Amino acid sequence: MANYHLEVTVISRRKGRSLTKAVHYISGKRLRDSYRNETYYRRRDDVLYCRIFQPDNAPPEFRNLQSLCDRIEKAEIRYDARTAREFKGSLPNELPICEQIRIVSGFIEHNFIRQGLCAVAAIHQGKNVEDPSRDNPHVHIIVPTRTVGPDGFSKEKDREHDKRKYIKIWREQWALAQNRAYERNGLDIRVSHESLEAQGEFDREPTIHLSRIDWQREQRGERTPAGDEKREIEKRNKERAMKRKRERKRSR
Repeated sequence: MANYHLEVTVISRRKGRSLTKAVHYISGKRLRDSYRNETYYRRRDDVLYCRIFQPDNAPPEFRNLQSLCDRIEKAEIRYDARTAREFKGSLPNELPICEQIRIVSGFIEHNFIRQGLCAVAAIHQGKNVEDPSRDNPHVHIIVPTRTVGPDGFSKEKDREHDKRKYIKIWREQWALAQNRAYERNGLDIRVSHESLEAQGEFDREPTIHLSRIDWQREQRGERTPAGDEKREIEKRNKERAMKRKRERKRSR
């Protein structure tokens, strides 16, 4: 079933978040945090795809994950620095991984690489063993807050993308990238970045996104409060959709 989700958060030292730890989390790669002097090495087996995206003029060492993290940490001197933005977006489980990669690559190229920014992206499987139609594939994209040139990161931060208008732009672009993929594959499915009210679906409840811990518990056959809530919302929405369908038939 098609769904739309894109959230944007800031990776900030002030809030206790580590850029290197975030990259380790999404990639499952062993990484050393040069700022905190810690090493992260928890492997994960649900990473379907992981790639560093760089402008053509980026230094060669930026194509190595450890070197890139080191340079990002070094570029930020302040203890409370904002080091990156993190995007977490749902991907169509109706489409194969090659199309999911194409969605991610196109979104990053259009919104970040063309603006001189680099990115690290990882697609997670989100597999539902009992019901593949309920798989939850998604991507994490980490974008540093400085543009990249031949000499490395700019001395000035990228302030342009701090403007609130970009939240709407990115959400719209994420929906557009998915809808293009549906169209390429001949599927009569579309998603929208707009609110349910703006779409005219006043009675459909927005669903919730399970945390990784809750999702893992559900995969082991455990029921979680968040999982139960998500199932109840989906049940109610299905009942409302069936009711609307019956009403449209009667009105014809």
